[in-house]
Amino acid sequence: MLNLSAPISVVWEITNKCNFKCPHCRAFQDYKEENKLIEEKILNEIIKSKVFIVNISGGEPLLNPRIFNIAKKLTENDIYVILSTNGYLYSKYRKQILESGIKMVQVSLDGKKDLHEKFRGVKNTYEKAIEALTMAKEDGIRTQMNVTITSENIDTLEWNYHKAIDLNVDRIFYRRVVPYGKAKVNRYVLPDKEKYYKMLKKLVSLNNTKLMISIDEPILNVLLKNDKENHLSCGAGIKNVGISSDGNVYPCIFLREKVGNLMENSLIEIWNNSTILKNLRNRNIKECGNCKFKYSCGGCRAFSGIYEKDEFCPL
Repeated sequence: MLNLSAPISVVWEITNKCNFKCPHCRAFQDYKEENKLIEEKILNEIIKSKVFIVNISGGEPLLNPRIFNIAKKLTENDIYVILSTNGYLYSKYRKQILESGIKMVQVSLDGKKDLHEKFRGVKNTYEKAIEALTMAKEDGIRTQMNVTITSENIDTLEWNYHKAIDLNVDRIFYRRVVPYGKAKVNRYVLPDKEKYYKMLKKLVSLNNTKLMISIDEPILNVLLKNDKENHLSCGAGIKNVGISSDGNVYPCIFLREKVGNLMENSLIEIWNNSTILKNLRNRNIKECGNCKFKYSCGGCRAFSGIYEKDEFCPL
């Protein structure tokens, strides 16, 4: 298991404000105005810790008026910056996105127009998502279509793959929905397990030279009977952390188990001293920690609780 001196990557929620109404939203909570002083502290900690990659997320990150200053400062310090957006405001800020030095744009797309807009709760969001991916590609920015696997789109995930090829997207990224935020209550969004297993195997079989597929699913190694440690294992607290707009640090942005706050301790102190992070690295996670796949999988820690067995495990 890796033992790094600092996280390789950080997902930073620069706001929890959003212009969509998704039933699975993790950022859903009482909105708090972003704080410039906290942002500067987070920026300095990320730079000082020599993090390689920062994924600027939200909420909808383009709703934070300081996003381009944040992105520019990160890129000026040789940090690879990714923008995760719903795409709705992309055309409005196209010039600023390009000038800020953002290297990759990730846009969420659930499926065909009716499915996507029903799930996102806002009209014309399908066209805006397509527009954002197209514009980013035209501007020479690397593009990724993000697909959250839910009960709503479990039967149409191959459509996304072919749509991504049509759009000449660089990569398509699939991950299972996590029952946090609104999805903790709206559990109908969780896909059926057996359907999920079948679809995972089908997605793996689609992988070819036309499009890079990334499937963020540690139990894929269990399904494929691969017990060797590799990059597909859960990286929460091992390779990456999440940071919220108020400076809270989490093992990953979906695993809302606070391990520290950057207004109280440095990122390096939290990374090196957190008992929770040490347990995750050592796989002290009950049933999953006793499994022969503990290093190649480890389960999705965000899905079923930090130390519990992953509910979606097929074993």
